[in-house]
Amino acid sequence: MPKIVDSNEKINFICEKAYEAFISNGVNNFSLNKFIESLNMSKGQFYHYFKTKEELIFEVIDKKGEKFFINTEKEIAKAKTFSEKLLALFSFYLVLSDPENKSFDKLMKDTFYMYLNIENEFIKQQNAECYDYLFSATNEIFDEMIDKEFLKENAKKFIPSLIATADGMYLQSITLENYNLKENLIDYIKILEDLLRR
Repeated sequence: MPKIVDSNEKINFICEKAYEAFISNGVNNFSLNKFIESLNMSKGQFYHYFKTKEELIFEVIDKKGEKFFINTEKEIAKAKTFSEKLLALFSFYLVLSDPENKSFDKLMKDTFYMYLNIENEFIKQQNAECYDYLFSATNEIFDEMIDKEFLKENAKKFIPSLIATADGMYLQSITLENYNLKENLIDYIKILEDLLRR
């Protein structure tokens, strides 16, 4: 009788092995053919789970990033002030620069260029999902603070520019050696709070 394979279990196994390979060899030196061989799996079996190298990379990032988002949501819930909540939300970028997350940060930086490929429908979808998550979480924070009469009624108009600014700051931290992401993000959030407060 053939062995029944749990699809999620197999995907998790492949992703964990791929993460190890990305960290030890780097994404740019990663050979999909050699990786599939190392799994003792046929190409057909592998392509049943992942159609491309990019899909594998994004799935690995999603799985590794999931714990950051879970922690982020807990931190937002614990935070009391508008500034604390926004800093908790965008702390995902700050967490990446924490030494204990050095491997994941390296993976994010090694694959950053992939997020700019707007011709690829899969990547466009990944970018849209990330933006939707950030927009939704930011919107909830703004709604809560408007309901508490802390923020002006029209404050939510600033959500798209806030997300774009935080993303831009993260990009600066990748491309500029001495860019202090934490300091600049905190300063920006304080300025925004002063501007939007009732």
